[in-house]
Amino acid sequence: MSSSAIVVDTHTHSTTFLPRLAAGAYHSVLRGRPPDVALADVRPAGVDAVVVKAVGDPIVTRWHLRSPFQAVRNQLAAVRDEAADSTARLVVTADEVRTAAGDGMLGVLLGLEGADCVGTDLGLLSQLAREGVRVVVPVHLGDNQIGTTCLPWQRYIGPLPVRRQDPGLTPFGVEFVKAMNDLGAVIDGSHADEVTLLGILEHSSAPVICSHAGARAVSPFERYLSDDAIRAVAGSGGVVGLWPYFMRGKGTPTLDALAAHARHIADLVGPEHICLGTDMNGVPGLAAGYSGEQDVPLIAKQLTAAGFTDADVDGIMGENFLRVLKTVAG
Repeated sequence: MSSSAIVVDTHTHSTTFLPRLAAGAYHSVLRGRPPDVALADVRPAGVDAVVVKAVGDPIVTRWHLRSPFQAVRNQLAAVRDEAADSTARLVVTADEVRTAAGDGMLGVLLGLEGADCVGTDLGLLSQLAREGVRVVVPVHLGDNQIGTTCLPWQRYIGPLPVRRQDPGLTPFGVEFVKAMNDLGAVIDGSHADEVTLLGILEHSSAPVICSHAGARAVSPFERYLSDDAIRAVAGSGGVVGLWPYFMRGKGTPTLDALAAHARHIADLVGPEHICLGTDMNGVPGLAAGYSGEQDVPLIAKQLTAAGFTDADVDGIMGENFLRVLKTVAG
């Protein structure tokens, strides 16, 4: 990895996406979860920019005791406040990311994970875009008005009952995709099941990313993508993110395994279609050898050890996502 490379974590959360009481309960249940990481600690870890996503589906918004849309706006306001307090800079374009990095400041792009909060009102989506949201995951931990998830939250816990809708992108979902394209916002297909993801790709005129995922051919986890899905994302000009999640035998157990996902995706579609999405502050468990954002440089070292060139690693760690952001948002 070159010293001038820009490092972008395409999928993170703030420490404030849950209200204090709910966060305390969450932390007490998952005692072994990784420690929280503040925005002030990200730049010293060698990360130049992060996409910080509010959570817009009921698993989080119900705890805010506000309308789902207001719950998301409150989360985004908290991110803005934390960015200001930590001398980070809010950014919306690839050029602004580079300028912030050149000025020694962390660039913060606002995002949304789970577009449940907008209901079927595309005016609310436009409002979020006007307020700086540039990356949106349409479907998160439950089926919604846009499409269906690959893994409902109940399945993370165990074989709990869950009511499902017919799989795939809905008619409103088609409208949502086109609106995202018109707004210059990046569609993040993480969490969508394959039929929904392929529907998004069919109707999007812009590159689509899956910020935190992996290759199902490497490990049979529902959250990972089939080779066909990886080819489709790459065919749009998009990227698939390396995700150092591991919990209860699911996910990526080690950094070596993370590099194996990278190697498979690179061999399939080329290293230019890989990015990094750690899920900072959003996961209950991490790969062995990776304990948090301070270990992002270890991912770059592992990729080099796995045979990726410096140019490949530069792309994976940030440049590939910036290419997508430049294409979609300017």
